[in-house]
Amino acid sequence: MLGSFEYKSLSDEELAYIFRDVSFLRKPMRHQYVSLAFGMGSKRISLWHDVGTGKTLCALYLAKLQGCKRTLVVCPHSAFSSWRRDLRDYTDFSYSFIIGSGRERKRQLKTVKDVHVITYAGLKTLYAKLIKGQGWVIQDDSFIHGFDNIILDEDHRCGNYESLQSKLCYALSRKADYCLGMTGTLTDGSFLELFNIYRVIDLGKSLGTNFFAYRFRYFDKVVHGKKYGRQWVEWELKPGAEQEILDRLSNSTLCYEREECFELPPVQEVVRYIPPTKQFLDFQADVINGRPLKIPGSSITITKKIKAVAHVLRELPSGFFYYGEDKSTYRLKKNPKLEALIDILEDTSSKVVVFYWYREEKVILEQGLKKAKISFCSAAGGMNSDDFDDEIERFSKDKSVKVLLAQTTVATEGFDAFVANVVVFFTPLGSPKMRKQAIGRIQRKGQKKMCLVIDLVLEGSMEERVIQNRGPRFNLVKSAMDYIRDFHKE
Repeated sequence: MLGSFEYKSLSDEELAYIFRDVSFLRKPMRHQYVSLAFGMGSKRISLWHDVGTGKTLCALYLAKLQGCKRTLVVCPHSAFSSWRRDLRDYTDFSYSFIIGSGRERKRQLKTVKDVHVITYAGLKTLYAKLIKGQGWVIQDDSFIHGFDNIILDEDHRCGNYESLQSKLCYALSRKADYCLGMTGTLTDGSFLELFNIYRVIDLGKSLGTNFFAYRFRYFDKVVHGKKYGRQWVEWELKPGAEQEILDRLSNSTLCYEREECFELPPVQEVVRYIPPTKQFLDFQADVINGRPLKIPGSSITITKKIKAVAHVLRELPSGFFYYGEDKSTYRLKKNPKLEALIDILEDTSSKVVVFYWYREEKVILEQGLKKAKISFCSAAGGMNSDDFDDEIERFSKDKSVKVLLAQTTVATEGFDAFVANVVVFFTPLGSPKMRKQAIGRIQRKGQKKMCLVIDLVLEGSMEERVIQNRGPRFNLVKSAMDYIRDFHKE
């Protein structure tokens, strides 16, 4: 457990004394009071509080206590609704949400507001320029907005030290007096990502400023897959390295599990195994054996590159596959997973969040729900912020809407959906981090019912291997290689 023990052991009387002269529009919970006390002792901290524990409001109240004049919140698109709710209902801050074209965003940032909220992707339109032959290049002279406080919501998005958004967040942090990082699902077991996350938050005070020195000190290089002819490298923690890293982070990091904060209803997890069709089995065998896929009027050859093969093997159980440079789609004649989902939805009176991965799955799901006359709304990639938030709010408030179709790549973080108590993964997830975030949309403060989580898995498909490999080292390519190896053994 990270964080100073002394802060967590503060009594209610001591917390009341510390905040005796402070008024809040919404009284913080005990763990939020402790977090505020912890944050007042340092200008650069990270809160590893679990999903659904109220980090957003805690961050805003900490900005108030620190006397910040101009705060920039960087968050996922899906978190806009939570920030808007807490800013509107529980603070006196003036605020704006930075959306639109690059010119419109720059204009909005010139307005006098206490808090500006922007997405990670939106940063590049403000602080970088697309130059032919060079790609996106950071414009150092554009960091002129005078933010004294940077809040990075879901700061695990800064884990890749080579990515543009990480470099932009680092540049913003350097120019600010305060920086707060927050996440409920830090990494999928890769402590490599911690280096850059903390380089952004505390400018290297905890883990240093040289990535290669950090990696050399704490990790060993391990080569996998030699005997299969498809090698890949992983960096594994040296013995004792994990605890040493956590010790170095303890002075700037506080962690709360949800169970420490409030009582939550239990979660029942179920895997629904669904019999495959002969067409699926034939297509899958052809993909694994490198044979062309025969569809009406054409014969499709799938590249032998293992990553492409892995994606096709993941697409097929959902009843389709992409092919060609233009990403054309072919749908299988029958879709047992869609039929199973409709049965589940018709058998429950609860609202349901259905998570999917691919764009074509969204089309398949929407057409299936319309045919079954089941009302739904969608939160998907490519939607603008207002439409995305409107769909989330409609799901929460409109009793006639039964299903929220949520794309896992953009809609597992930052919003409340506790009006539902059922989650269905149309595409099973291998990443524990992403899965936890998704389930956290319904199992959070405000939920009163037991939660049910259902994975739809086609029997005899790679999805079975994805679930078996779910864990800190999940890798889609590795799952595909394991599955292909087992397939040939049978």
